[in-house]
Amino acid sequence: MKKLSLLPRKIQTEKLLVFFILLLGAVLRLAALGCIPGGMHQDEAFTAWNAFALFHEGMDSAGNHFPVYMATWGDGQSALATWLTTPLLIFSGGHINSFLSRLPQAVVAIFTLWAVYCLMKRLFGSRAGIWSLFLLAICPWHIVMSRWGLDANFAPGFLMFGLYFFIRSLEQEKFLPAAALFYGLSLYCYAVIWPIVPLMLALQIIYGLCCKKLRINKWSLLSCLLLFLIALPLIIFVLINSLDLPQISLFFITIPRMSGFRGSEVAWSIPEMLHNLRNSFSLLWHQNTGSPYDFLLPWGLFFDIGRVFIVIGIVALLKNLILKFRSKTFAPEFFLFTQLVGGAIVCLQVTARQHQINALYIPLVLSEAYGVWAVTEFALRKKKILGNLIVGGLSAIYLICLLLFQWDYYTDYRRLTSAYFAEGLEDCVDFAWEQCQEKGITTITVEKGAQWPRLLLYTETLPSEYLSSVVYDIAPAPACFETKGIRINTRINYDNINQESIYIIYFADVSVFEEDFALTQFHDWYVAVPAR
Repeated sequence: MKKLSLLPRKIQTEKLLVFFILLLGAVLRLAALGCIPGGMHQDEAFTAWNAFALFHEGMDSAGNHFPVYMATWGDGQSALATWLTTPLLIFSGGHINSFLSRLPQAVVAIFTLWAVYCLMKRLFGSRAGIWSLFLLAICPWHIVMSRWGLDANFAPGFLMFGLYFFIRSLEQEKFLPAAALFYGLSLYCYAVIWPIVPLMLALQIIYGLCCKKLRINKWSLLSCLLLFLIALPLIIFVLINSLDLPQISLFFITIPRMSGFRGSEVAWSIPEMLHNLRNSFSLLWHQNTGSPYDFLLPWGLFFDIGRVFIVIGIVALLKNLILKFRSKTFAPEFFLFTQLVGGAIVCLQVTARQHQINALYIPLVLSEAYGVWAVTEFALRKKKILGNLIVGGLSAIYLICLLLFQWDYYTDYRRLTSAYFAEGLEDCVDFAWEQCQEKGITTITVEKGAQWPRLLLYTETLPSEYLSSVVYDIAPAPACFETKGIRINTRINYDNINQESIYIIYFADVSVFEEDFALTQFHDWYVAVPAR
């Protein structure tokens, strides 16, 4: 009777703990989202402008109507990030800003926390679920990536949504279509995961059938059909761009042909794969990709303590998986193992940069949680007081790491990304536009490093305006375009600086303009207005 009376209290405590961890995770991802990082990354800006373009005219920078893959830099950009951002413009009168453009990524990241908790709870129990939720909520990589809108970083979340509903379907088959839906949508997040999604699904389905957790029935057949229909436009897209076929353009959808195709970036030879694998190990070990905004050192992807428990977790996972295979008992570890296999295959396919192998990171965090859970459960079984001390000590260490990481994120990292994300450029564009109106100047010339997607975004150029006026440098990069009667030059000819244009320059070029122009500073950028 005493145990029964304690059960509701235990459940209530777990709910409160989960609530507060989710709240912590949400605050870490939403606080000052629109202004930190300052400015916008060039890929993020292109996603935001594509959302603006689709909202107003239903087409991208190449004039494709509702494309399944965005034209962007010529070799394309996954479409789901843009699709999720576009409806939000209803709430801003058709305008786009950094907060709205980042909100879908942050929301998906928060839902991923919940999915990970529910997933690991179903596989290994409540404490494993809580550790997984906690470690992903405070994970440096997951916090950093959820606060700016790179299309590729939607993939880890949608893979987890798909896996969660797949695990639910082992008990209730009606959840299989939801698994198919999210696995299908994950294909629109990042092209790198296209080969691993069918492989991971095949492994999971085969194991589910062997363990008699899945059956071939109306739910499984419906789910296969749904997944095929969602993936079909991308299958056709690959065929068009691999076989040099014409694109399919309808008024409600475009399956485009890219001017460049990234299929050639995937490694198929053994030497290339080994090279890529070495690069991935180097990235995970040194936690440095050459892009300073990818990592915040010394915290890296998972904290150093996290990397220790990842190793412990993988060893414990493999050990328990082998033991359960030998005893022919159901092994929930297999489903975590398939995620690690999928991530490892991505490491073989591509030359690793931080986001290119992002399918691996959540499985590694779950392995970390599995390791912490295994160690703490072992200690609790041996001696409860010792186990509780270890649980409290590990929690304190992780929270101290989080506090120090957050301090660096809002100070050092903020200053760093301010430069890389061109903070101040939007203010420059607004000020230059005002000066054009005031002085009757019709040309703005911008330093090439500003990157033209930011110029399209900050001038709110409609795709029809852009396509009717653009003069290409090397397509698809424009040399200039016109919007609302103003000509925008996307680079400066330093041999022909004249008084007929307002210039937007980087601080390094101040000396070139300070004699004949009035300079106004916005962070590292300046507006140079003719002094006449």
